[in-house]
Amino acid sequence: MRKIRLRKEGPDALLERLRNELNPAQFAAVTAPDGFNLVLAGPGSGKTRVITYRVAYLIAKGVAPDAILLVTFTRRAAREMVGRLESLVGPRATLICAGTFHHIGNRLIRKWSDRLGLSSNFTILDSEDQRAMVGLAMEEAGLIGTGKYAPKAALVARLLSLAFNRGRDLEDVAAEAGLAVEEWGPRLRRAADAYADRKRQHNCVDYDDLLSLWRRLLDEFPDVRAAQGAMFRHLLVDEMQDTNAAQVALVETIARAGAGNLTAVGDDAQSIYRFRGAEYANILDFQKRNPDAKVFPLDVNYRSTPEIVAFSNASIGHNQTGFPKTMVAIRASGPVPLVVPAADVYEEAEFLCQQILENVDQGIGLGQMAVLYRNHFDSVILQAELSQRRVPYTVRGGMRFFEQAHIKDVLAYLRLIVNSRDELAWRRVLQLLPGIGQVKSAALWQHLASSADPLMEVATAPMMSKVPVKSKGPFAAFVADLRRIQETDPANHPADAIAAILRGGYTEVVRRLYERPDERLQDIQQLGVLAARYEDLEKLVADLVLAGDVQGMDALDDADHSESLVLSTIHQAKGLEWSRVFVPRLVEEGFPSGRALGEPGGEEEERRTFYVAVTRAMDELVLTYPLTTQRGGRGPVIVATPSRFLTELDEALYERAVLETDLELAWSSGTRPGGES
Repeated sequence: MRKIRLRKEGPDALLERLRNELNPAQFAAVTAPDGFNLVLAGPGSGKTRVITYRVAYLIAKGVAPDAILLVTFTRRAAREMVGRLESLVGPRATLICAGTFHHIGNRLIRKWSDRLGLSSNFTILDSEDQRAMVGLAMEEAGLIGTGKYAPKAALVARLLSLAFNRGRDLEDVAAEAGLAVEEWGPRLRRAADAYADRKRQHNCVDYDDLLSLWRRLLDEFPDVRAAQGAMFRHLLVDEMQDTNAAQVALVETIARAGAGNLTAVGDDAQSIYRFRGAEYANILDFQKRNPDAKVFPLDVNYRSTPEIVAFSNASIGHNQTGFPKTMVAIRASGPVPLVVPAADVYEEAEFLCQQILENVDQGIGLGQMAVLYRNHFDSVILQAELSQRRVPYTVRGGMRFFEQAHIKDVLAYLRLIVNSRDELAWRRVLQLLPGIGQVKSAALWQHLASSADPLMEVATAPMMSKVPVKSKGPFAAFVADLRRIQETDPANHPADAIAAILRGGYTEVVRRLYERPDERLQDIQQLGVLAARYEDLEKLVADLVLAGDVQGMDALDDADHSESLVLSTIHQAKGLEWSRVFVPRLVEEGFPSGRALGEPGGEEEERRTFYVAVTRAMDELVLTYPLTTQRGGRGPVIVATPSRFLTELDEALYERAVLETDLELAWSSGTRPGGES
């Protein structure tokens, strides 16, 4: 009988493999001694490889796989790391406890649920379930039916989550969101208490409870704390800079209760999620909290060209806080970053489209390029230009601009002006009014449909008589808004019509119905900027409708991303990379954000956000800004100030370009348009 020896890689063989496959800094981090370790992994430095090889090294040393806790920030990251581990240590990799904080918290809470007054079969509320239960709690607290400006369940649920993740009082978070705390504060607190009671009664938890209840187990039950310390001999945490106060306390408490082994991996220069509750101090003060901690910097960048690395080094060097950082590039040289001022936001969008298409002609796939911006509304004009040129694109982590509910609302107003017999537009705008739902809007439309001119009929007494009593005030205001829109001569000045919509009651509709109302109102202002290019409302409406129906521009599966340009906020792009990266709208008060500049530490976080953007580029980096802007596309032209993130840098680090049109080139060469000289 034939015998085959099954080879298994022992510790010595694995160690030799590590020496061959890792650079000295990576090898030192992977083979770090027991204790508290901080791995500072700069962009493109092989962070994921270091984490997975560290786990493989621990297993090869004899640490039981199920005694290793690996915490990641996404389930996808956990799956990828475990998959890589399998190629190193075989099936044992699947025995490690790997997942997000919430995933691991769920497992541990179920194990000790009786200590918390829960049954082990508790239900986790998804976002929709949470909003529904918050709504019921709001009814108990008197927050429902108290006026059209009362906060909605979605907003209250968001405030509760923000308060927990930021470790702030609910009333303070509500005040920052623009709620009148004097009026709503006590009822908001009662609603929070009623929501907590309902969860206990129904054996339910929400996502934040998976952290807060886990923390209770550690704080209130010493035997549970000791048991979890014994359960996990080694803890590893990815993206340490993105943890909040509760998350870092969890892993450090367990490590201290056990063998005292914690490896934290992250990059302080990529800490950009303060608005979600991330604590910059979690990584910056790691050594203060753990005085014996050892630090392992990874400073070799395998991703970007030396020119892009030099540019990003110089940029982040202007921050006064953070660990000293100078990344070293090992790739071959490439072009220096290109800085391009454009006359206005329209020319900026035209230039970006032209550059993207020229790259396609050179064989660079659309999926190898990304446009990264500070705010979603910064992409509005570009999305319109891409639609006109039929360039397929996907918006990462969000809906395309023209598919969003508030943009469809404004489009419905404009559609009524173009075609007063547009039933769907009437139903949409009528349902924005308090007390009018699908049934009542259908009945009101039936009355309007019998009129020769529904826009004239809407203001008549017979129409008003069919409106519910509680809706008569808002309906009268709506009629007044329609009149003001008509008075702007919308057929010839569409931007004025959009400005009139914002001056009317629709602004309060946005604040009443939608989350993140300020961002949505800025979206509509950008729609006004787009509309300022039009002198024909019918054409604008047609283009807006068609913008959502361009071949190849629907949401694509992962397999199709190579065929579409990526549009993304910088926050959504973190951890990713592309051959060509374009960063538009680099003006003061835009990027950096004016609001962030008014907050302590805001400028440095904005610069870290810029650092994340430019370090996504592998081969080429293009940065653009408009020389002039107009609020809402109307009013005086404002001369824009280039972003400090450009002006503070030595011009030797980049190349500046000047845009010329074919018409300008023709005149400068002595040849008039049409071939005459």
